Amino acid sequence: MLFQERVVAETGGSIGILDRGKLEAALARPLTTAFDYEPFPTPALKVAALIESIITTHPFLDGNKRTAMRLGLALLEFNFPRIGTASDAEIEAIAVGVAEGTVALSDVARWLEGIYLCSNPTPPSDIGS
Repeated sequence: MLFQERVVAETGGSIGILDRGKLEAALARPLTTAFDYEPFPTPALKVAALIESIITTHPFLDGNKRTAMRLGLALLEFNFPRIGTASDAEIEAIAVGVAEGTVALSDVARWLEGIYLCSNPTPPSDIGS
């Protein structure tokens, strides 16, 4: 919720949750498992699932795409070494593509892997040292 408040305060719109259930589902989706199968085994896929879920379920009153991208990138920034960069235009294009259904979850994960060293199933052992 804090990310959405900050995004909206900086860029405009209404602060608040439109549907708490959709927000909870979006936040839980990256951790989903079924019969010992993990559909999102890497950090990049988990974050891509989070981004896609927030954008497509629209749980906030405003700023869903902006919040999804900022939250996803912040999670990776905090936990993984940066190996690339992304422009604001590129971030917006990914978010709009996800919203329009023209950018797949796997494409988002691949894009994230070009920015952060996050393709392995577990974080590097020196994180937090």
